[in-house]
Amino acid sequence: MSMWIRAMTDLGPTRIRVQSICAYQFIKEEGGEGEVLLIYTADNTLFEVHENVSGILELLDNHFENDFMN
Repeated sequence: MSMWIRAMTDLGPTRIRVQSICAYQFIKEEGGEGEVLLIYTADNTLFEVHENVSGILELLDNHFENDFMN
């Protein structure tokens, strides 16, 4: 079974299959104006996440850390 995350992107609520993620990048905007999580997928799609960034980042870190260790 595939694992999915639900993220709020510029286009609205989006479901992203975790297995399709190639890279992700956390960006803290200058002046403490906010946080952005960039998610890159295997088909070269870029998702820009603005809400619940820390929760999604923690989920992805745990998933890929566990995957890397196995």
